[in-house]
Amino acid sequence: MEVKNKIAVVTGASSGIGYALSAELVKAGAKVYCLSLDKPAVPVDGVVYLEVDLTQEKAVADAVLQIMEPVDILVNNAGVMRRGHYYEIGADDFDLVWNVAVKGYWLMFKYLRDKLVNGAMTVQINSKNALVKKADTFVYTLSKLADLEIDALVAQDRPDLDMRVAHLARVDTALEWTGYTEAQKAEKIVTALSPERAGELVSELIRSDFTRLVPLGESVEYRME
Repeated sequence: MEVKNKIAVVTGASSGIGYALSAELVKAGAKVYCLSLDKPAVPVDGVVYLEVDLTQEKAVADAVLQIMEPVDILVNNAGVMRRGHYYEIGADDFDLVWNVAVKGYWLMFKYLRDKLVNGAMTVQINSKNALVKKADTFVYTLSKLADLEIDALVAQDRPDLDMRVAHLARVDTALEWTGYTEAQKAEKIVTALSPERAGELVSELIRSDFTRLVPLGESVEYRME
C-alpha cells in the first residue's frame, strides 16, 4: 500500500517497535494516531498521541471517537511479556498479558469496525513464538496464537480487509528483556534487531504485496511471504 496521505492507527507506539514504526509511517507521508498508556519522552512530529488503557472498553471507545477521519491502516502492536511455563505463571500475570494482547486487540477491531475503509490494511505485530509455540513463554505465546484466530474471525465479517502479520523474533526492547538476567540479555542481544530496524521491516511489509514477515532461524534476517 502507498501510505502517503493515509490515516494510520498504531497501538503501543510510545516506545519500541510501535514508536519506530510510527516514525517510519510519518516519514512516508501518513498521518498517525498512537493509542498507548503514555506519551513518549520525545514525541514524533506528525503523530497524534491518545493516552488510553487498551484493556478498558470505555477508554478505547472514547479514544476512537477522537479519530475523526476514516482509517486506512490499523497496526495492533501493543503487548506485554511475562515468562514462565503454564505451571509457573500466576493468575495476575496471565490476566495482564491476555488483557493487553487479546482483549485490547479485540477492542480495537470492535470500535474501529465502522471507521476502517473498504480494503483497509490491518497489521498484527505477532511473534516467532506463535510459529514455534514456545512453552516457557506460555501466556505470551498463547496470546499470539489467539490474535491469529481473531484475525481469522474478523475476516469473516470484513473479508475486504488486507490482513498482514509480522512474526518478529528478538527485538531490543523492554518487552524482550522482561524476565531475563543481565547475563542472559548479554548473551541474546547479539541476535536482536534494533527497534528502528524492526520498524523499517514492518513498514516494508505494509508497502509490499506480501502478507507475512517471518524470521529466518535465529538470525536477524527475515523474509516476506
